[in-house]
Amino acid sequence: MAEDLMTKLDIDQKSINQLKALIMDTVRGANSGHTGGPFSSLDFTYVLYNDFLKYDPDDSLWFDRDRFVLSPGHESALLYSILCLVGWLEINDLKKFRQLGSKTPGHPEMGLTPGVECTTGPLGQGVANAVGMAVSESILRERFGKDIIDHYTYLLHSDGDIQEPVAQGAVAIAGHWGLNRLIAYYDANKAQISGKVDRSDSTDYKMFYESNGWHVQEIDGQDREQIRSAIRIAQMEIEKPSIIIGHNVIAPGCATMEGDHNTHGAPLPPEEISATKQKMNLDPEKFYNLSDDVISNFRESYDYARQEVASWRKNLQDKLNIDDTFRMDWEKSQKGDLSSVEFPKFNSGENLATRKAWGPILDSICDSFDFLVGGSADLEPSNVTEGFAKRVKDFSKTNKSGRNFAYGVREFPMGAINNGIAQHGGLKVFGATFFAFSDYERPALRMRALQNLPVVSEYTHDSIYVGEDGPTHQPIEHLMACRTIPNLMVFRPADANEVSIAAKLAFSYSDLASIILLTRQKLPVLDREKYASYNNFEKGAYVISDYENKGPKMSLFASGSEVSLALDVKQKLMEYFNVRVVNFGCWELFEMQSESYKNEIIHDSSIKISIEAGITSGWERYTGNSQSNALNIGIDSYGESAPGAKVAEHFGLTLNHITDRIKSKFS
Repeated sequence: MAEDLMTKLDIDQKSINQLKALIMDTVRGANSGHTGGPFSSLDFTYVLYNDFLKYDPDDSLWFDRDRFVLSPGHESALLYSILCLVGWLEINDLKKFRQLGSKTPGHPEMGLTPGVECTTGPLGQGVANAVGMAVSESILRERFGKDIIDHYTYLLHSDGDIQEPVAQGAVAIAGHWGLNRLIAYYDANKAQISGKVDRSDSTDYKMFYESNGWHVQEIDGQDREQIRSAIRIAQMEIEKPSIIIGHNVIAPGCATMEGDHNTHGAPLPPEEISATKQKMNLDPEKFYNLSDDVISNFRESYDYARQEVASWRKNLQDKLNIDDTFRMDWEKSQKGDLSSVEFPKFNSGENLATRKAWGPILDSICDSFDFLVGGSADLEPSNVTEGFAKRVKDFSKTNKSGRNFAYGVREFPMGAINNGIAQHGGLKVFGATFFAFSDYERPALRMRALQNLPVVSEYTHDSIYVGEDGPTHQPIEHLMACRTIPNLMVFRPADANEVSIAAKLAFSYSDLASIILLTRQKLPVLDREKYASYNNFEKGAYVISDYENKGPKMSLFASGSEVSLALDVKQKLMEYFNVRVVNFGCWELFEMQSESYKNEIIHDSSIKISIEAGITSGWERYTGNSQSNALNIGIDSYGESAPGAKVAEHFGLTLNHITDRIKSKFS
C-alpha cells in the first residue's frame, strides 16, 4: 500500500512538473500571457480533473457533466494544458496560443474550445456565472430527479476576481440561496499585476465568506492531499456553498522567480524556464512535452467514466420511453421550444403602458412552458414581474423548485448569474430592472452577446417620460449605446401588441441575446385596421402608415413611445407634405432583412426625419448626413426632474414643437 501511494505521488508530481513546463512553453511561445497564476492554481486544477470532475471523455457537452469555471480567464494556459491531458486539445493547439483563429485564445471562449464552459472575460463575472450554473443544476435536479441531474459546479477564482463587486454580490446571493453543490477554490497567491495584494486589499476573506453563509476551509494550496480532503468535505456539505481558500505564492516552483508578482502577466525569461525545468528534473531542451505515462495515468479512469455515461444515457432513454410527461418536460427543457405559447393580444383603443404587457406575457409563457426562470433587481412592481413571482414562487434554500429570483439591488450580478443559467442550459431566463440601470449590467450584456446567450432583459422606464425621478433615472444615451453592442437584439415596441411580438421573438432565440425596452407612461394600443399589422414588427422596421397624398415626400422614423407621436405629427403635416411613418422598433432585425426591403425603407427620395427620446447621434445611419434633406429630433443633453409631460415640453418632444420645427426647416 505504501509503495502504491509513493507511485501515485511520484506520477502526480511528474504530471505537475510537465504541466508547468507546458504552461511555460505555451506562454513563452506566444510571447504573451500569464505564467505565475497558472502555476499557483495548478495543484488544485490537476487534482480536480484527475480525481473528481465528472465528464464524458468523448462528449464535452454531455448534459450531466460537472461544470468547471475558470474565472481568472487570463490563466488560460492552465486550462488549455489540462485539456491536452483530457484529450480535447492537441499540443499543436498550444503552439498556436493567442494566435488568430486558434482554439487557444488569450481568454477561454465558450463554443470555441471543447471543455470551456463559459467566456468569463474580465475578472469577477466567472464567479457569478458559476452561481448561475449551480442554480440551474438545483432547479433541474428538483424537477427531473437526482438520477438524471446530479452534478457539481466547481469554480476557480483569484485575488483579483473576489475584489470585483460583481463577484461579491454573487457570493452573497449564493450563500443566501444555499447552493450546496457549488464548490469554489480561491487561489490566494497574494500577487497581482501591480504588486502584492496587500497594497490594495486587507479583507479577511474567511470572515467574508462565512458572513455570507458559505462553508469555509483553509488549506495549503500546494498540498494535493489537503486539496483532495477539502474537496471531499465540500461535497458532503448539504446546506451551504463551499469555498476552499488555498494559501499560496505566485509562480511556485520557479527557479528564482517564485513569489515574484512580475510572473503574473508575462512570459518567463528563457533562462528562467530552462532553470525551472532543471529544478523539476526535466530536460530543458524539450518543449511542449507530455509523456505517455503521464497521459495514460490521467486517462486510466476513462473506461469507468464511459460506463457511467452509458448507464446515465440508458436510464434517461428508459424514462423517456415509459413516462410521457417526463419525455415532454425533458424535450421542453432541452429544446426551449415556446411554439405552443399563446402570447396575449391587446385591444385597440386602450391606453396602456407597455410595461403593463409584461405580466400577461409571462403568464402566457407559464401556461404552457414550465422552464422559464427569472427575476427583477428589487423592482418587481415597477417591472411588472410581481405576478410571475407569486405564481412560480421564489427560489430559495428551502424552495429549490421556485423559479423567481429575488435579486435585490444587484443589477450586475443578476446579469452575470443569468448568463450562467443560459450557459448551463435547460432553462429560459430573463432579468428585469430600469433601463437607466443597464449601465450597471452592461458588462454582462456584452459578455452575453459575445457568447450568443439567449438571455432576455426587460428594461422599463425607458426614457425621459420617467419624469420626476430626474436625469439620474432618465435614459438618454442608453438606447444608442445598447445598439452598438454586436449580436444584441434591442427591441423598443410601440404598443402592447408589439411587446408580445418582441417577447415571442426574444424567447424563441437560441443564439441571440435580447433587451426589450418598455414605457412607464401609457401609450395607445394602436388600431391595426388603420395602421399596418403589428406582425410587421418582425421586420425590425416597417411602414406603419404610408404615403397618402401629393406633395414633397417625408419619412418620419421613430421607435417605441415616439411612434404614436410620429403618427400624430403626420396628421398635422399632411396639408404640407406627403408623409409616411416608419416604425424602427428593432434596428438589428431590420439589418437582417433583404437589401431590396431595406432600400424601400431608407433609400427612397423622401426627406427623412428621426424622432426618438434619446440622443440623436446614430440616426444619420438611416436619415443620412444631408443638412438639407434630413433632421434628427431627440435629446442631446441630460434629462430634467419634472412630470413627464413637462419634461417632454422642455425638450420639444411634443406634437406642436415637432411640427413647427419641421415646417420651419422644410417649408
